[in-house]
Amino acid sequence: MATAGLPNTRRHRAHDVLAGYVDRGEIPGLVALTSRHGDTHVDAIGAMSAGGKPITRDTIFRISSMTKPVVAAAAMILVWT
Repeated sequence: MATAGLPNTRRHRAHDVLAGYVDRGEIPGLVALTSRHGDTHVDAIGAMSAGGKPITRDTIFRISSMTKPVVAAAAMILVWT
């Protein structure tokens, strides 16, 4: 296992798993960000809706509930410090 970053085999495996959700029609698309030891990768898969525009790295998503992102940000602050 590499000491810095995420090995290509793991990134490809994660991409394949996430792309499977899109291929099966469980979700129309997604943006995944992985970061390890300063090595960051963004993976945009699928479309904004069935047959819609493709998702890009800078696609803006509507969040219905703000509790989850606030708690996630608070948890990451606690982990980081």
